[in-house]
Amino acid sequence: MTRHDIQNPIVLLDGFSSEEIRCLLKYAHQWGWELHGTWEADSPWIRDRRPAGAMIRDAYRKHLAAYLRGIGCPVVRFDKLTNRDDRLVSAVFADLALSGRMAAEHFSVRKFQQVAFVGYDPEDPEAYKHAMFHAFRERTRALGMHCWLFSLVDCLRENPVDRDKAQMAALSNWLRDLPKPVGMFCANDIMGERLIALCLRMELAVPEDVAVLGYGNTVRCEIAPVRLSSFDPALDAQVESAAMLLQGLMNGEPAPKEPVMVPPAGIIERRSTNVLAVANPVVARALRFVWDNFECDLSVTDVAAHVGVNRRTLERAFKVELGQTIRGELRRRRLHAVCDLLRNSDDSIASIATRVGYRSTQYLYHVFLAAYGITPRKYRLSKRSQSS
Repeated sequence: MTRHDIQNPIVLLDGFSSEEIRCLLKYAHQWGWELHGTWEADSPWIRDRRPAGAMIRDAYRKHLAAYLRGIGCPVVRFDKLTNRDDRLVSAVFADLALSGRMAAEHFSVRKFQQVAFVGYDPEDPEAYKHAMFHAFRERTRALGMHCWLFSLVDCLRENPVDRDKAQMAALSNWLRDLPKPVGMFCANDIMGERLIALCLRMELAVPEDVAVLGYGNTVRCEIAPVRLSSFDPALDAQVESAAMLLQGLMNGEPAPKEPVMVPPAGIIERRSTNVLAVANPVVARALRFVWDNFECDLSVTDVAAHVGVNRRTLERAFKVELGQTIRGELRRRRLHAVCDLLRNSDDSIASIATRVGYRSTQYLYHVFLAAYGITPRKYRLSKRSQSS
């Protein structure tokens, strides 16, 4: 047995964040990988032992990728943007286009007719979030919504010196002129947090006037002035896909013909999009009361009393604005909560029924089956199998 045979396989990493390395360590320990930075790739002791594989984070390190391939080292690119050289290097990406379509549907379910995207030059095909914006715009149009765009690059061209001042001034002017209510999809959580703060300074209610959705599900979602709904990009799943792909290449498996696209884990809904977009202020207040208290034993009379109108007036207004009854919206909101708990918790179905306000497990089964054509148990099993 040679010295090389008894040593752990060396895997080189280039450009990975601390969080990404943390996710990767589980697989490195499982497979006995010895991790090193790519700056060591050409050092004599690494050359002597021959790196078994490499994971590269940056799209533009072409010379590094070419060097590693030249010494027979399998390479996986774990990055943000597709690249013409992806035919030469296996790659793993977050499925940004799917996120764009899901964001459009998130706002459509909430009855928004006006939506917008805020990002850095997303119309540029070379921009990071181009695929996300393009899919968002196409899906919103298909769903009958009007889609607006604010590009932060445009205002920087006008005032390249004080970029923060230029961005906030241009964004506030644009936001002031937008028709309300509007659903706003931000390219990242930093933009979402700043947009919420700007709305509050302009005395725009979040989410009633401006509903804000971010991307990244970072800690900024919790410290935003109104807690920010955001996409969970499934970083763990992305790293796992890249690690398994590299392990396969190191074992001699053929490279995939196309990049691996990893879907997001979903939208983590918080207060910033927890609303339905309606013009009638009485209906809006009634909706907020229903959404905030759906787990209680609410009656239509309770809702009418809360907003200060008689029951019949409220029911007529509800029907005009939303095309359904108050009881129908209460049922829809409870079922939304049931689906979320079935996907993301291990609570028993009996416990879930109690938490969302159903009087019995049997009644939950009846309502769920009527709505989705499947039992809660089968729904949970199907969602778990999709994510495994």
